[in-house]
Amino acid sequence: MDKWLRSTWFIRILSLFLAVLMWASVSSENTSDSESFFLNGNSTDQELVENIPVDIRLDDEELVVSGVPQVANVTLEGPTSQIAPVARQQNFTLYVELNELGPGRHEVPIQHSGISSQIQVSTEPQTVEVTIERRVSHSFEASVDFINENQLQEGWEIGEPVIEPASVEITGAASVLSQVAVVKSIVNLSGVESSIEGKEAPVKVYDEEGNELNVIVEPSTVSIDVPVSRSQKAVPVTFQAEGDVANGANVNTITSSVEQVTIYGPRGVLNDINQVSGVPVDTEGLNETTTREVKIDLPDGVTAIEPKTAEVQIEITND
Repeated sequence: MDKWLRSTWFIRILSLFLAVLMWASVSSENTSDSESFFLNGNSTDQELVENIPVDIRLDDEELVVSGVPQVANVTLEGPTSQIAPVARQQNFTLYVELNELGPGRHEVPIQHSGISSQIQVSTEPQTVEVTIERRVSHSFEASVDFINENQLQEGWEIGEPVIEPASVEITGAASVLSQVAVVKSIVNLSGVESSIEGKEAPVKVYDEEGNELNVIVEPSTVSIDVPVSRSQKAVPVTFQAEGDVANGANVNTITSSVEQVTIYGPRGVLNDINQVSGVPVDTEGLNETTTREVKIDLPDGVTAIEPKTAEVQIEITND
């Protein structure tokens, strides 16, 4: 053994063997690290992206489409490094291609663009049943629906609204237009204290069950005038002497140029009043014909009266 250790060739061979052994060890570690890096950089992942808008590709403006959902969900599967930016930025498109189809019912896939081919894409739903129809237009009379009418001031009422234009043109699929039951605009009466003039309101189209229909309305808004006024009623007024005249004097007549008054208040109250009678006229101590201005009090439930006073002539005769 000592003889081998003293041999130059033995030392050289042993050194070469140890060098090869060390090189193999280092190479193995590097290979392992490279494989680990490669695998980690290409790991796969899956992510759900919800509520992506679905476009309709149909160039023929004489056709209308129903049945296409507004949004769909998308599942992305592929390399993590590619999925993450796609899911975050959502810079891709979902669509249904209808240009090669004619009127009728068709089952079509939801397609996508703007996504790398290395990513697997699955949509929910994957296919949709669409109906393609010819576009038709019809004229419909517009109406007005009032809300919060109970919040009008007491004694106020609304008159007949005036809509400009009185009718609108509705465009859509024939099957949808056949469902049109109501074409109306909404006017909110909360806080209204005077007539409404030139109120711009959008036009809504509903079926018999109150569901809003997806149609094109032209014009989409109308101008509305609504007369708002206090409930009123004109009734006759009478006067009555109150107080003792002087000895030997008598009240012959009480006359006035005011023969009727206008009363204001809730319609139910006004309907029960047919005249304002017995307005008191002070005749205490009178011994000659006299002219006086008297106040006309409000009947029960009435909020205002016009005129509020009346000039009366009290004709006195003496025995």
